[in-house]
Parts: sequence; structure tokens; C-alpha cells
Amino acid sequence: MNQKDIIEVLCASSNGVVVERRKNIIIPIVVLLAGVAILIINSFIENGDDANNLKSALVLVGGAISLIGTALCVTRIFGGGAPYHTVDKCFLARKRYCFDKSDQAKILKTIDNCDKNALDAIKESDIAGVAVECYYSPRSKFCAMQAFAFEELVYKSISELKVKL
Repeated sequence: MNQKDIIEVLCASSNGVVVERRKNIIIPIVVLLAGVAILIINSFIENGDDANNLKSALVLVGGAISLIGTALCVTRIFGGGAPYHTVDKCFLARKRYCFDKSDQAKILKTIDNCDKNALDAIKESDIAGVAVECYYSPRSKFCAMQAFAFEELVYKSISELKVKL
């Protein structure tokens, strides 16, 4: 199961509490306009020996910011939505935990209780034998999590998606 599947199941199982919604496009537009403004400012600087380095730097910075703003705009317009908690009126935060395979029983028990604080208390590992995808609301106790085990070079689901409203 990939991230998109988890979001679809989460939206379907939450009875309208979580919906898929696109993020606001204002910030990417502001980033794009800031890059364009830097490029416009560059055109007003007169050519000369002292200004060549400044003009080059402004073109580099303005071009990079414009490209980043364009990429963000395209992603926000054509990309998929993000899970949005309608009661809290905020987007859900996503955290991926990586644990050692020896902690699997403790992790599954924590997921059955849907306890994010207990999951935070378990020591994470650099090698993800067991991975946990967690979506939570920063404004309330809403939490949804699912565990995956790394087997045969892919992550396979070892638990159901648990949701705590």
C-alpha cells in the first residue's frame, strides 16, 4: 500500500471528518513573483565593471527562485490533494517512523491502541525493518497509523489502518 492508498482509505473510513483537499496556491505564487521581481531589478542595474558580479548573482538567485516557484505552482495545481481534517480545519501532518524488526510486537500493540505518544517513545532505528505511517492533527488527538514490514524488497502491510477520532 502506498501513500495515496492510505489517504484514500483514511478519507473513506473517517465518515467525512477527513477529506482530500488541495493546499493553498498563494505561497507558491508569491515565491514565483519574488523571483521575477529579482530578475526585473537586475534589468535596472547599469552595466559596468563593478556591477557584473552583482548582476550575475541576481540572475542566478532570481532564476532559481522563479524555477522553485514555478515547480511549486505546478505541483499545487496538478498534484494530488492532502488529507484535511474538517473539524479542526487544518491539514494532517504526516510522520514516518522506522523501527527495528525486533520491536514489531510492541509496535503492533501501540498501533492497536492508536497511541502516537507511545510510538514516539519507542527508539527508532536507522534501518527500517518495520515502518509506520502516521497521520495526525496538530490541533486535536486525531491520529491514523498503519505498520509495514520490509519483506522481499518491498514494504508489506502488517496491520490495518487504525484511526482514533
